[in-house]
Amino acid sequence: KMGLGSFNKQSRPGLFRRLSGETLDLLVIGGGITGASVFRDAALRGMSVALVEANDFASATSGRSSKLIHGGLRYLKNLGFRLAWESCHERNLHVRLNKRLVRPMPFLVPLYRGQGEPRALMRLGMVLYEGLSGFHNYRLHRFMSREETLSLAPALPVDGLTGGCLYYDAVVSDNRWTVETVKDGVRHGGVAVNHAPLTGLLREGGKVIGGRIQDNVGGQHYEVRARAVVNATGVFADQIRRMDDPDAARLVRLSKGTHLVFAEEDVPLSVTVVFSSPLDKRSLFLAKHEGCFLYGTSDDWEESDPGAPVPAESDVDYLLATLDRFMPEAGLDGEKVRFVYSGFRPLLFSGDSDLDSAAASREDHIEVSPSGLISVIGGKLTTARIMAIRVLDRVIEKIGGATTWSKCSTHRLSIGGTNEAVAEGLAYWVKRYPRLAWYFRILYQRYGLDAHTICQEAMAIHKGLDPDPRAEPIRAEVRYVCRNEMVCTLEDLLERRAGFLYWSSEQRLERARYGARVIRAELDLTEKEFEDQFAKYKEYLTRFHSLPESVP
Repeated sequence: KMGLGSFNKQSRPGLFRRLSGETLDLLVIGGGITGASVFRDAALRGMSVALVEANDFASATSGRSSKLIHGGLRYLKNLGFRLAWESCHERNLHVRLNKRLVRPMPFLVPLYRGQGEPRALMRLGMVLYEGLSGFHNYRLHRFMSREETLSLAPALPVDGLTGGCLYYDAVVSDNRWTVETVKDGVRHGGVAVNHAPLTGLLREGGKVIGGRIQDNVGGQHYEVRARAVVNATGVFADQIRRMDDPDAARLVRLSKGTHLVFAEEDVPLSVTVVFSSPLDKRSLFLAKHEGCFLYGTSDDWEESDPGAPVPAESDVDYLLATLDRFMPEAGLDGEKVRFVYSGFRPLLFSGDSDLDSAAASREDHIEVSPSGLISVIGGKLTTARIMAIRVLDRVIEKIGGATTWSKCSTHRLSIGGTNEAVAEGLAYWVKRYPRLAWYFRILYQRYGLDAHTICQEAMAIHKGLDPDPRAEPIRAEVRYVCRNEMVCTLEDLLERRAGFLYWSSEQRLERARYGARVIRAELDLTEKEFEDQFAKYKEYLTRFHSLPESVP
C-alpha cells in the first residue's frame, strides 16, 4: 500500500506506472463527491480501484455547492419522500460519524401572517421531516415567539411577523469533504490522480475494458485496464457517454446556482435564516459559516459550457433584489458582497422542457450501457454515500464475486479518525501549547488525526525553534497539503485545499505572494512557472468569483 505519503505531485509517474501495469477491478472517472464516495467504498471493500479526475478534485459542482448536508425539507413539497428520507438519514449519520467535518446548525424559518407557509403546514412538515429521520435529529425543532425570533434575527422585518420555527441541518466545507473522502480511499489502498482526463475508452469485442488517460502534469498518455468502468463525471457525464456511444441520448441537464458571500459583521443575524423570495416564492437561505454568511441559491436552467459556471448579472440582480425586498433595513447590496460563485447542478434530463428547475428531481439515476459502461447521473452532496452503494451493486453484478468483497462499511467508519480520537488528539496539543489552541482546533477539524504532525511543526515554528527565522505556523499546513493531498497547481492550493483563505480573493493572492518561497519549493515550480500560475489564478478569480461588471 502506498498511502498518503505518495499522494502528491512528485509521486505521479510512479502512480501512473502502477495503474498501467495491472488490470484493476474498477476504474472511476470523476473526482467530485460521487466519484470520491464510490472510490472510497470500493477501496474499503478490498477492490483494486483507481480514480481519475480531469481537472482537480471537487473543482466542478462539488466545490461550488451550498455547503450543506441537509435533509431536504423542501423536497417534501414535491412529495420527494424517498430523497428526503435518505437525506435526513445521511445527515444524521455524518453528524454522528464525522462531526469534525459535518457540523449541525440551527436554521430559522420566520413565520409571517398571511404569507409563506401557514404555521399548521409548517408543523406538519416538521413532524414529517423528523419522523422521516426516525426522530434522531441532532435536536428536535421548536416553534418560537416573535420576541425570540427577533433576538436571533434582528434584521427581519417586524411587520406581520408571528414567530419562527427553529430546526437543525448541517454545514460542511464541500471541497474539504470531497478531498477527505478521496484521501480515505487512498489510505485504504486505492490510487487517485487529478489533472488526468480520460481521452478515450478502451474496448474489446464491443465491451468497455478501461480508458486512455492523459497526465496533464507530466504530459504522457497511459492505458488503464479495468473490469468495470464507472462514469461519475457529473455535469460532464454525457460527454463520456458519447465516447462510449456517439448516439447516446441526453441524460444531463444543467441548472445554475449562484451564491453571494457577505462578511458576518455586515449581516444583522445570529443564525441561518431560510425564507421564500418575495419575488417568486423560491426557497432561499442566508447560512452562517465561519466569519461569513452564504446567501443563495438561484436556480435556473442553463445551456452553456459545463466547465464554466460564470456568475451572470441576472443571477446576482435576482439575489440582491430579493434580499432588498425581504430585509430592506439590512442594507445588503452589491457593495457588501465579498465573494461570488456559481455552480451547475447536474440534474436528470426528463425531456420536459417546461419544468421549473427548482422542481426538477434531485434523485440519482444509474445507467448501464450495452458496452457495460456504468454512468451515475444526478443526486446530491448529501446522499453521495448511498449513491455509491447503489453504483457498487451494479459493479459487483458486472464483475461478480459478491462473496469475495467485504460488505459495505461506510456507515460505521469515520473519515480520518473517530470523533473520540480526534477530540483526544486535539486535547493533547491544546494542553501542550494553549497559545495556539484556536489553530489546533481548526487543524483537527480540517485534517482529523493527520493534524498531529502539522501541530507539531506549527508549535515549533511558533516557539521560534525552526531553523528558518521567517517561518510562520501556517507553513506546516501548506507543506502537509502539498505532500499528502495531490496539490499540483497554485489554483488547486488556493482555491480548494487552503481552507484558511476562505472567502476573500485579495487574501488568497496576498497569501500566495507571501508564501511564494515555500509554495515554489513544495510544488517544484521555477520562478517563471509560479508567476504564470499566479497570473492565471488572478484571472480565474476575476472571472468566477467577482461581481459581473455592471452590478452596482
